[in-house]
Amino acid sequence: MVRKKRFIEKDLAKQRIKKLLNMAIIEYKSDKEFSKNCIKIATAIKRKYNLKFPSWFKNLYCKKCYNILLPDLGAKIRIIGKGRNLKIITTCLDCKRVIRKEITRR
Repeated sequence: MVRKKRFIEKDLAKQRIKKLLNMAIIEYKSDKEFSKNCIKIATAIKRKYNLKFPSWFKNLYCKKCYNILLPDLGAKIRIIGKGRNLKIITTCLDCKRVIRKEITRR
């Protein structure tokens, strides 16, 4: 019974996180503070139930100020390099945090 209850709780937590993340993205243009609060709540739920964010959302928000990093709205994105090695440099426009990610092609 305990395993089943824990499984149900984790499933509900995953559903809540997805709804909160979608709400944060949709409401970002109109209300940035609401969007940040949605992300804060989603991260709190994630920590409580020891879950992982969806892979598409891991690099979509700033870990320092919880701002959504959409191009031209909340972030400046630069792509540096040619050929196989590329670097994606994302700068948060609120807190000026720089996120660097390397991508290697095969």
